[in-house]
Amino acid sequence: MINEIAPNIFNISLLRRGNIKSEEQVLCYKNGKVLMKTIEDKFIIPQKNELGEWVSEGILLGEIDGEKCFIAEGKEEVPQGFDYVGMRDIRRHPDKLSKWITAVGFHLYNWINDNKFCGRCGNSMELKNDERALKCTSCKNIIFPKLSPAIIVAITKGDKLLLAKNKLHPGSFYSLIAGYVEAGETIEETVKREVMEEVGIDVKNISYYKSQPWPFSSSLMLGFFAEYDGNKPIKVDGIELSHADWFDANNLPEIPNRDSVAGEMIRIFRDKNKRQSL
Repeated sequence: MINEIAPNIFNISLLRRGNIKSEEQVLCYKNGKVLMKTIEDKFIIPQKNELGEWVSEGILLGEIDGEKCFIAEGKEEVPQGFDYVGMRDIRRHPDKLSKWITAVGFHLYNWINDNKFCGRCGNSMELKNDERALKCTSCKNIIFPKLSPAIIVAITKGDKLLLAKNKLHPGSFYSLIAGYVEAGETIEETVKREVMEEVGIDVKNISYYKSQPWPFSSSLMLGFFAEYDGNKPIKVDGIELSHADWFDANNLPEIPNRDSVAGEMIRIFRDKNKRQSL
């Protein structure tokens, strides 16, 4: 998955402001995009010395194998040899380390940018110096990074897997049922509710698989396997999904890559059922 970067080590810092030194890396974000050095089809995180006076100060994101990396706000004009790259393009980049760092930076940059002022009293917020948080300069209200728990579930019916097409995704891309946890809900209740809301069926034997941080949407994905229960037909909601169906291991549509827990879970189903059919 995208967050599995071993043997590299990425330690997130306490997010403090500071001057960026010549050879330190800096991620500059603007309008949902990040500034990258582009060489053919490769994206490279720029160093301060490559950007010159274009950027001088930032917020320390953390250390990558001992080397510091900062986040900063980008400018409208773009230095020669660099381009703003969208997060969807970053997700397709083959270098797992750089796209994971860029994703985490995107998450924290957006959180800081969205909380410039206190939601309680309206005064300015500042970085807290002893933990990863923002603190109001007036009423001392403390805000921690936004993290929304969400479920994603692989539902099986015998040797078939339920896959659904999101209305926002072009082409033939299919994935698993997913959704955010509501206030007052257990994770298991979320699984049942989201499945019923999106495809109109019941599930049983819900079992936890693993979790994955997903910075692109400030989420923590909680993966589950479950079994189809009953005899209700699939009925897509028509709001989030345009189509859903049962697929066998030898007839899967276009699916997520291995960066996501969804892609990993679908491949577990595929490999298990292909072996059983031999």
